[in-house]
This record gives sequence, structure tokens and C-alpha cells, in this order.
Amino acid sequence: MHSVDLKKTSTSVRTIEFDDGRLKIEDIVDIAEGSASVALSEASQFRSAIARGADFLDRLLREEGTIYGVSTGYGDSCTVTVPLELVAELPRHLYTYHGCGLGEY
Repeated sequence: MHSVDLKKTSTSVRTIEFDDGRLKIEDIVDIAEGSASVALSEASQFRSAIARGADFLDRLLREEGTIYGVSTGYGDSCTVTVPLELVAELPRHLYTYHGCGLGEY
């Protein structure tokens, strides 16, 4: 990951570009506080890696039908199959579940 500093004005924010680099804790704090925005790298090698990962999961779903945490629940719920039409919602359910008890956030 790396940051792209935009021209410093009162309305501009730093953009954290997700690529094959590492995030720094300062980047995460800035994103969480809203003082930085995020963007995926446009680098063809990076985009190709994402596409290969998605293609792999698609192929595995077609061949095996089940992928832990993608088309099943997590932990003790790993034997629960998630209907394909609900698979896209699964990540949101995971992070909201883990966010229980955090108060207004």
C-alpha cells in the first residue's frame, strides 16, 4: 500500500492506494478517522492477481460446491451451507457480528 498525496488544500484528503504493499498503522488510523480515502491500484499486475483469485474461487465453487467461509458459515457454523444468493452478504454479517458490543459504532 502506498499513499498518494494530493495537492494540499483545505478540502483534499490523502488517498491510500491498495496494492501489493503493506499498510502502515497510520494509514489505517487515517482511513478510520476519515482523513484518508482509499482506492484500488490500477496496476495491471495487481488487477490480474485479483482476477486470478476470483477465477479460482469461481472454479472451486463450480467443482466442489463448498468453500469454507465463502459458501459456509464460520467456526462452529462451518457445516451450515449458505445459499449462493446470500454469499455476497456473508462478509458483512461477519464484521457486524464481531462488532457487537462496540456501542454506537
